[in-house]
Amino acid sequence: MRGQREAPKDGWSLRHFRFVALFLFFFCPSLPLRATGKPTKPSRRLLASISVRTAPLGRKIPSGFVGMSLEVSTLGQALPVPPKDLQLANQIHPRGEFVYALGEPGDPNRAFFQFMRNLGPGILRLGGNSQDNTCWDKSAAPHPALCHGEITPGELRLYSEAARVSGWRLILGLNLKQDSPRWALGEVTQGVARYIQPNQIVALEIGNEPSLFPDDGSRPRNYSLADYLGEFQAYARAFAANPVARRYALAGPAECCRWENTRDLETIMDSLRHANLKLVTVHEYPATVCGGRTVSVAQLLAPRTIDPFIRRAREWVVAAHRRGLPIALAETNSVSCGGMAGVSDAFASALWALDYMFQAARDGFVSINFHSSYRAGGSAYNPILTIGTRAGAGRWNYANTAQPLYYAMYMFARNAETGRFLPLSIETDANVRAYAVTACARCAVKVFAINKDVSASGRMRIRIAGRKASAKLLLLRAPRLDSTASAVRYGGEQFGADGRIGAPHVEKLRPDARGEFVFVLPNASAALLTVGAAKE
Repeated sequence: MRGQREAPKDGWSLRHFRFVALFLFFFCPSLPLRATGKPTKPSRRLLASISVRTAPLGRKIPSGFVGMSLEVSTLGQALPVPPKDLQLANQIHPRGEFVYALGEPGDPNRAFFQFMRNLGPGILRLGGNSQDNTCWDKSAAPHPALCHGEITPGELRLYSEAARVSGWRLILGLNLKQDSPRWALGEVTQGVARYIQPNQIVALEIGNEPSLFPDDGSRPRNYSLADYLGEFQAYARAFAANPVARRYALAGPAECCRWENTRDLETIMDSLRHANLKLVTVHEYPATVCGGRTVSVAQLLAPRTIDPFIRRAREWVVAAHRRGLPIALAETNSVSCGGMAGVSDAFASALWALDYMFQAARDGFVSINFHSSYRAGGSAYNPILTIGTRAGAGRWNYANTAQPLYYAMYMFARNAETGRFLPLSIETDANVRAYAVTACARCAVKVFAINKDVSASGRMRIRIAGRKASAKLLLLRAPRLDSTASAVRYGGEQFGADGRIGAPHVEKLRPDARGEFVFVLPNASAALLTVGAAKE
């Protein structure tokens, strides 16, 4: 079991093992090590050297870039409904249940709204598998057997309340599996328009991951891209002919899989440009546990996990921008099929997410939505873990815990959004990533250093051209890469169950004689160095 030592074999003593370990540490510092999750003492060796230039100013990170994606309900995912006696939920409260993050109709989870508001003016996408397996006006649905859950006016009011309190806007998914424009029009005119304010809606997203529809029998095995485009266009025509529905922009294809390649995405965009498509949405999970597969901390953090996505995504963004369309990473997270326990809910996911958000913003996505789902045993990747206990008379008590992923989202949203990328170079033998942003040519510069290495730590040297002002250093860290939420600290502070956090501790730094800022970046950490504005 993890944490237990094996007895020395073949006559070797513990002293022999210690001698070999010390020899490897001092004389073979670049030797690849297996990710054990054990903490490493900060090394005095140079971990990385970063040089930042203050011109030219690069792409601007949009305000509200960081958002969330939720299922439209806990039901309708074509998955087992979480039982009430789940072990993890019961560890938090003896009668605890996994419940919907927004709460229940008439009894909202207001602390979750605070967690949303912490991130600034974001976008909440409501979709997922439940989008196409949940029905408004179930009795009128053309294929009631495909309705595993029902959307009620109470749910729609809950969405609107979440948007109002948090200041966020909504991407709202509509059921495409029913393949009935007339029936879907009823949801828009009798539901969405009646219970949600029009200015709260960014777009209506038609269908979720349509290329997978044949997998559950809702479409024939030969269901094609052309078939999907015909269905989308039929919905768009029905909406355009209605004075209420036509005021909503449309989003799609919400694709993850078979059609998520540049050629098919270009076909989709070209076919739907005149169907009121205003936002291109794609889904991405760099790793998966679908089909019983597993993912380790080292695999999640390895460059080979994120780099292939970066190469593909750049092509998608270029194709969308060439057509004058914004493109959003509208559903994403570390590991698909609910995440990997011990990885997606560990501190490693925070370091992965920071790097991932910067890459997505730099490549030109307009927003990113980290997904939460509801599965038997719970999902490991939800940014906020929400447990509910029944308080009687239809009331609930909610317990919310910020997961490591949420800390990364907060760090990015509070410090990087609206900034413009600056050019930098980094010299390192370790898996360390760095990004720099500023609001203007002479404004303060913020440098992010992300230590994704499984074992390395050491001194950072950062030079910013023409800047010798004092700086502030803030650390996001945990004892180990596999540390869970209780051990994560943002500037020494933690989020409470009410969604609030104290003022973070920052260390003041001055440049050395060479004009460089020097500090130690531990393993399992990310640093934010903020250097003051240029003097007039």
